[in-house]
Amino acid sequence: MPRIKNTFLSLGLLFFLLLQFIPFLYAKNNSQISRHPDPGCPGKLYSVFGISFPESRSGWLAGYDGHIWKTADGGQSWALQPTPTTEALVDIRFTDQLSGWAVGYGGIILHTSNGGRSWTKQKSPFAYFWKTVWFKNRQCGWIAGEHGTILNTLDGGVTWHVQITGDDLIFNSIVLAPDGRGWAVGEFGVIYTTLDGKTWSLQDNGTAAKGNTLWSVCYTRNGVAIASGIDSTIISSDDKGGNWQPLGGLKAKNHNQNSLFRVFYYKGMVIVFGRKSVFYSLDMGETWRTGLLEQKLPFGECLYDVSSNNHMIWITGVKGILLHSSNGITWK
Repeated sequence: MPRIKNTFLSLGLLFFLLLQFIPFLYAKNNSQISRHPDPGCPGKLYSVFGISFPESRSGWLAGYDGHIWKTADGGQSWALQPTPTTEALVDIRFTDQLSGWAVGYGGIILHTSNGGRSWTKQKSPFAYFWKTVWFKNRQCGWIAGEHGTILNTLDGGVTWHVQITGDDLIFNSIVLAPDGRGWAVGEFGVIYTTLDGKTWSLQDNGTAAKGNTLWSVCYTRNGVAIASGIDSTIISSDDKGGNWQPLGGLKAKNHNQNSLFRVFYYKGMVIVFGRKSVFYSLDMGETWRTGLLEQKLPFGECLYDVSSNNHMIWITGVKGILLHSSNGITWK
């Protein structure tokens, strides 16, 4: 029964996010729409779900209807790149300014080796909904999503191999640590782990997250992994993922915004955000403070994905808002 309840919550939230592609033409004080009059701009007519900034100026967004946008000036302007699909793209990752992958509905896997001037389809073993993609270099990467499936490639996506499949859940996030350990989290609070990037096993069947869907997982340092999800859930493991414990103090600060969509680690800080708020911790999640957003979010906006490099952190919303910060505290 808890799994059924969580499925409705997950599908309901996903439906809400997909609805955001409807143009909000009459909103006042919507700086993102007025700044980008082109109907093809991020978030104007097509929702944004994924972001990747491999360096401080060059970045990409992925979204509804197969749209991918690129910026070469830190988000001041965007150019729509041609793609061979109209499937919704929900995640995107670049390892550098040339090599990138985008994934989404219908088993779609796109790849570019020239910074997005051209995108080509890669062969997927299944026509599943791929929710998350993670690469550690141009050759080695993972994709995870529907039916508890995790794929791996060692040749840049020329071939994708099934590492695990068959569970009745969707993986929402996957991450690998430098030593090869990794975690995949998803519906019902389920957590899978690997010690070598090859073999995955069930680590937590939703006990730590109390059955709440987990949206995101990140690796921090010294074996510590942190995951976030529905109902302001945030949990941590400091023993290489063997035992997960809740981190407190965020539910009241999140003001009933419910989901914490992304958690990530940046220069000693743990940062997490919900629909309209960003929070940070300087003590690995023991205490939390609220970040300062220097601009008011447009009506209907929902912060959804994040990317960081050595110089900057970027957060995007489904309507195309773009926030950046060099310290994780003040967001412009």
